[in-house]
Amino acid sequence: MLRIEDLAVPPEGFLHDEPEGAEYYHAVQMAGMDDFRFGYFAVYRADRLVTVAPYFVMNFRLNTLLPNGWLKRSLSWIRFKLACIGNPTADMGRIHGDACVEILSAINGELAKKGSLLAYKGFAQNLPLPDFVPAIGLPVPVLALGPDYYQSMKSDRRNLLKRKLKKSAALRYEECAGLPENLVAKVYQLYLNTYHKAELKFEKLTPEYFVNTSALSHYLLFFLEDELIGFTQLIGKGHQLVNRYIGLDYGKSNDHGLYFAMFIRAIDFGIREGFAEIELGATSYEFKRILGARQLPTWNYYRHTTPLFNWLLGKLRSVLEPSESELR
Repeated sequence: MLRIEDLAVPPEGFLHDEPEGAEYYHAVQMAGMDDFRFGYFAVYRADRLVTVAPYFVMNFRLNTLLPNGWLKRSLSWIRFKLACIGNPTADMGRIHGDACVEILSAINGELAKKGSLLAYKGFAQNLPLPDFVPAIGLPVPVLALGPDYYQSMKSDRRNLLKRKLKKSAALRYEECAGLPENLVAKVYQLYLNTYHKAELKFEKLTPEYFVNTSALSHYLLFFLEDELIGFTQLIGKGHQLVNRYIGLDYGKSNDHGLYFAMFIRAIDFGIREGFAEIELGATSYEFKRILGARQLPTWNYYRHTTPLFNWLLGKLRSVLEPSESELR
């Protein structure tokens, strides 16, 4: 017999081995992002906790994953109350514990009380959700690290990275454990630059996000003279490092090779600190392939509580999948 509790905060031990674990999820939850509500389904079997599934609820536009154009504009009126297992800021969806058909079915019963469109974000292809419409998600580039990373690279690629890093020679580079309070406003401004430039927009962070996650993070900071023009937020635990968010001044970045320097420095940091791999973020796939990253596929799953709408979701599955431009 299963029993489910709807918790306001993650229970002790939730995703304890992951860089983005309980502290990270709670920090995101408390960041005050517009239109997001968060919770955790704790599933018990005979009074023993067997599963914890994080969820969020939001108003979801059907055209969210479409590139800018007439189709995106024409579908802008279609929206649903979305109740989703996962986290809006994490590329990989994770459920702590058992995720069998019986447990997911019970979770879905509770999820349906939160919204009309049910979803699972960023999971593997084999998640047992027989009544859901599976849609391809954005792949996550993951790079294996080690002391021989550069030595094992083909010489032409190694020389390419050296040239790109040399272009950033005029920049002053610093590393910080946490984010200094006096830089929060500037970091947020740089983050907004990347947010507004992105073709795909899902969540919009707040300054509180950067404050709340500061203690969990390392920051790579890039200055032109005394002006901060770029940052990278890194979150690591165990053998895993996550390149979570970046921000940059696009008016100055190209002349100084800032974008490339940010990723090369993140790799250097990961190697020096002994991490075995780094998630590089689900964008700019061509450059990340040059770095040697493999792409981990992800899937999103959808089910509408109204059978007719659920049938339509199956017919419109391509609308829910990333465009070709987003996979470059």
